[in-house]
Amino acid sequence: MQNTEYEKEFVFNIDAYLIDSYPKMNMSTRRAVCTMALDEWLDEEDLYDTIDSAVAQYACTQLELTKKEDEEEED
Repeated sequence: MQNTEYEKEFVFNIDAYLIDSYPKMNMSTRRAVCTMALDEWLDEEDLYDTIDSAVAQYACTQLELTKKEDEEEED
């Protein structure tokens, strides 16, 4: 039986991270950094690339899946 109890949603609280990591940063600066991060730095495509890399790593290490052409080169 497969475990279906896992976290399916990624939530990251930028403000909480900034408070923990930069305790002297004031709220105004945190707001500016949050806005900049969301508008200019965080990209959905980068998240997809990260997930695809995790899938590839899992496929290679756990499932021993490789592309057919990679297997032929090894022979």
